Amino acid sequence: MSDRPGPDRFPALIEFTDVAMTFRDAGRSFRAIDGLSLTIPRGQFCCVVGPSGCGKSTLLNMVAGLLEPTRGQVRYDGKPVAGANTRVGYVTQKDNLLPWRTVRANVRLPLELRGVGKAETDRRTDEVLDMVGLSGFGDAYPRQLSGGMRKRVTLARTLVYEPEVILADEPFGALDSQLRTVLQGELLGLRARTEATVLFITHDLGEAIALGDRVLVMSARPSRVLLDEPVTLPRPRDVRTARFDPEYARLHETLWAALSPEVETGVPA
Repeated sequence: MSDRPGPDRFPALIEFTDVAMTFRDAGRSFRAIDGLSLTIPRGQFCCVVGPSGCGKSTLLNMVAGLLEPTRGQVRYDGKPVAGANTRVGYVTQKDNLLPWRTVRANVRLPLELRGVGKAETDRRTDEVLDMVGLSGFGDAYPRQLSGGMRKRVTLARTLVYEPEVILADEPFGALDSQLRTVLQGELLGLRARTEATVLFITHDLGEAIALGDRVLVMSARPSRVLLDEPVTLPRPRDVRTARFDPEYARLHETLWAALSPEVETGVPA
């Protein structure tokens, strides 16, 4: 059994109520999400998988306040999301580092934008750089870093302002399998220290099982939740050995049984 509390013991933090999202472009429209109701409890690591184009990233954008649903409501900590949600951190697929700023300057940028004092900014920047293993690279520029190091900078830039929620959109998808495993383990360690709620998008069922407390399988669009599966692998969890647990194999089979028909069918036009 997991040593984390069950979902029913977490207070709700993120809520989708009968949410629909329709996009319009060049005179055409398509509905990405329709009739989605979902609660993400505080402190939970929730992973979302689904076929391409099913609206996984749209969920994150609505929580971040970057998109407003066509119908229904997204609530954060009991209140409707209206405009940019500054209480969340967003880790995108691309690192989006500013090439003219050093590692340290990139990491401290969110604190500068919030008007945090220099002494506190310096302290928190040093702390998170050490946390992600980059304490000796503060004066380097993004062009001088490997892909994995750039991803660490992105994580540090998110963690430096201590968000209570981390929204992650396939952050490790472009990395090789060895580096992905290393960073997955580091993310679990960072999350354990910060106790942040995580909403994590991935195409990789193994990644979802290794990281999550819960996995949501989404249908092809218009998207809905096909399966809401708790992950009962114990914590603290070693992503390198989790796949050898018989429960991992059971979960993988269960999730793939729900996901594979959606992938094979494809996304309707």
